[in-house]
Amino acid sequence: MENTRYKILLIEDNKLDQMAFKRFVDDNAIPYDCAIAGSVSEAQDALNCDRFDIIIADHSLGDGTAFDILASAKDTPIIVVTGAGDEETAVKVWKAGAYDYLIKDLDQNYLKAIPITVENTVSHKKAEKKLQLLSGAIMGTDDSVYITDMQGRVIFVNKAFCNTYGYEEQEIIGKNSAVLWIGKHQTENTRSVFQTRTVGSSWEVGFYHKRKDDSVFPVSLSRSTIKDSKGNEVAIVGVARDISERILIEGELRTENQNMKKRVTELEEKLGIEHSYSATNA
Repeated sequence: MENTRYKILLIEDNKLDQMAFKRFVDDNAIPYDCAIAGSVSEAQDALNCDRFDIIIADHSLGDGTAFDILASAKDTPIIVVTGAGDEETAVKVWKAGAYDYLIKDLDQNYLKAIPITVENTVSHKKAEKKLQLLSGAIMGTDDSVYITDMQGRVIFVNKAFCNTYGYEEQEIIGKNSAVLWIGKHQTENTRSVFQTRTVGSSWEVGFYHKRKDDSVFPVSLSRSTIKDSKGNEVAIVGVARDISERILIEGELRTENQNMKKRVTELEEKLGIEHSYSATNA
């Protein structure tokens, strides 16, 4: 368990339970900076004036319940403490947005579970923020991102994918990613695999993909495998970039180069003839 200090807001209207919590923290040298609120209104005042890493709130309070705290906590994770035998309420507050819950027993043994519950909550919150950042980055990128399971079924696409390939999200989810490939429907100009020149003299492999309307377009494609915590391969991420414009420009450049070579050859031939003529009549 990390030895990190956390700023805790305890919301508890029972004075004995407040004292028990403070004594448990002090006796075990738990690195918490604790503030205590005895009601929903006091908790709301504290939340308006300060920021906390974690809120630990009793479910039943004198002027409200933990549901009122959930509505006021904004982005602060909450652990709800409920009475012994009150598992149904615990599940309700968890579904309402609490990160975790503890069952308060008469012997106050639930206090022993607080440190690990706080650590789990912090880890959950960090993972959630990281996931939000990754999701925002993936959804905001101009590249088409799609994820398939190991059997090739599409399980995720971003907005750029839908815009590029012409599918609604619900239309492509569950389909095999083979629908994106041209397969046997290829011509000399739409090979399934081709090479395209990048910056300088290097080359990269490109592919032709197919949109929902069966139109074909060239893509630069990278794929990577996602592994679980045990190292098992569980999914494949594909990142495709439409390179139609680049291929068009490359084609125009090739045509221009060929025309230029032709003009140079014609000019050289013309100059050669004129030179021979001048030498004959000198």
